Amino acid sequence: MLTKTHTNIGKGIAILLVIFGHILLELFYIPTFIQSIGVFLFLILSGYGITASVNSNPENKKWFARLKRMKKIMIPYWLVTICKIIALMLLGVLSVSVAVIVEALFFDMNKTIDATMWFILYIIVWYITGSIIFSIIKNKMQAIISFFLVASIFMVFVDLPNWAFYAFGLPIGVLWNSYEDAFLRIIQKISGWLYLALFLALATASTSIVHSFKTAMPTTLLAALLVLCFVYKVVAHNSILEYLGKNSYELYLIEGFWLYSTGFIYDRYSEFINLFLYLGLLTGSYLLWVVARKFLLQSKTIQDLWTT
Repeated sequence: MLTKTHTNIGKGIAILLVIFGHILLELFYIPTFIQSIGVFLFLILSGYGITASVNSNPENKKWFARLKRMKKIMIPYWLVTICKIIALMLLGVLSVSVAVIVEALFFDMNKTIDATMWFILYIIVWYITGSIIFSIIKNKMQAIISFFLVASIFMVFVDLPNWAFYAFGLPIGVLWNSYEDAFLRIIQKISGWLYLALFLALATASTSIVHSFKTAMPTTLLAALLVLCFVYKVVAHNSILEYLGKNSYELYLIEGFWLYSTGFIYDRYSEFINLFLYLGLLTGSYLLWVVARKFLLQSKTIQDLWTT
């Protein structure tokens, strides 16, 4: 089975792919779908984790269990979003109003603060949908079919391109966990290094060959699955990737802001200076987040709210 270590390593690779893909797009102006591989990785692992959580403890099917999980998503999101609003105010590029603050704190659908935050609402909708499906449907196959039906609805009826593009990521994670023995029997028959070679080929194609959404969706989804197969067969432990995976959500909340909302910062510099400037801003923001989180958790009230 995919262990917690496998999951953290997968998330670590995912956040690196997201950051790398965004850098290619925003700093070097290279069209790429590499970041999409990272997003699919997050979604597959989320679907896997939701299913594993429900199977290990039926109480996790209930609404209150999903709401507890929401806190761990929303509290960091709100804190970081408030900091983003303050940063844009100080940079003089945002006129703050009640409407802007309310919109930003509740998923920023108009991408006023950070264009990458569409993913927060998307994953919350999937968590709530998964809770409903697992609460109502007891049959394993029927539950899986329901997840794929919801994904089909996203593709056909939801007028949000990202929701359609990534629709099948989380259901595939549910499918993987539900029939893990069969998946692993197939995975074991192929060399782990072949998975890596195929992934690298698809990642390269996602930049140099694949330029349409219709072609990119299956290739990036397959590439994400190949990453997990490689991790399962070859990477038993990697402290750096595990650390990045454990902190991937916090890094995701920060990384897009310095690219998509503050692009004017990079206008006067060369591409490589911009790269180091971005990495410096990202690292500095993350270190501030670590210090702030440690400070906040010294309050027992906030600690109880955050960790329970």
